[in-house]
Amino acid sequence: MAQNNQEEVDLFVVLQRLNKLYHRFLSGIYKGIRFIIKNWIVLTILIVGGYFLGGVWKTSLPSTKESVLIVQNNFDSSNYVYNAVELLNMKYSQRDSNFLSKHNFDTEEPDLFSIEIEAIVNIFELLEKQETNDRNLESYLSRVGFEEDPLISELYTPEYRYHRITIHTHKASLQTPKKVLDYLNSNEIYNKTREVVVEETRLRIQRNDTSIKYIDDVFIELAGKNDQDDKQTGEVNFKVQQHDNLHHLMEKKREIIEENEMLKKELIKYDNVVTLINEPYFYGKTSFLDKKKIILPVLLVFLYVGFFVVRNMYRKGRMYSKQEE
Repeated sequence: MAQNNQEEVDLFVVLQRLNKLYHRFLSGIYKGIRFIIKNWIVLTILIVGGYFLGGVWKTSLPSTKESVLIVQNNFDSSNYVYNAVELLNMKYSQRDSNFLSKHNFDTEEPDLFSIEIEAIVNIFELLEKQETNDRNLESYLSRVGFEEDPLISELYTPEYRYHRITIHTHKASLQTPKKVLDYLNSNEIYNKTREVVVEETRLRIQRNDTSIKYIDDVFIELAGKNDQDDKQTGEVNFKVQQHDNLHHLMEKKREIIEENEMLKKELIKYDNVVTLINEPYFYGKTSFLDKKKIILPVLLVFLYVGFFVVRNMYRKGRMYSKQEE
């Protein structure tokens, strides 16, 4: 019986506290409405004035723009390109006008304030260059998605064909990506390497074309097209009984044709050490701090209300202090 009475008392205490909290909540809403009604003119001025001041503030500051370049690093130049991008970032942070002007960058109004490069990960492209099996493939795939992905480490970065260069700037000029590419393509050693590789690629295509012609000549000979005595209309005799390895020649011809197609496509992109793949354009980069038309009015109202809250707390603290004396 005593336990039931104790439970009823506890429940009554809880209900009393909830009722007090409810009353405080209603009181807080009432005080808030009274404060808004009493100070609506000041609050309106702060909101409207803060909105226009935020707009003026936003227009007075240069906007941040980005441009993304998809590039192909040719002639095993990825390590050089990554180091060159890092060097350019460092020279801009150091305001090295001699270095920047040497590579035709603007030293009065900087063309960019930062530049980034990262590999476009293609695991199948990586596996094509590695002697691997299904277990290696499973190992590579299991690593994808980790916060620190080993597939984008310095070990594998040079193996990828395409890379993404992101330019951060205040100037929306297409001359900026051009200057970056000209800077990356200014290495004399890699330009000499380019000449050698281009020449060798063209010779390889010629040799492949010659090989294809030889294979075609074999089939022409076997078809009897050069033997006028045995030629019959509508009849092609490959003499398979004497040449049972013709399918190997056909397969080899197919491989050479595919290789030539690949070489011709790559030759188009061998004009530069770093070849631009996409059409660059600039777009505005926005963040929370860019919403100054909203942030400034909210901040002004917050400071205004905070002043009265702090003043009220000070007065209560002073009153309690006098009561204790």
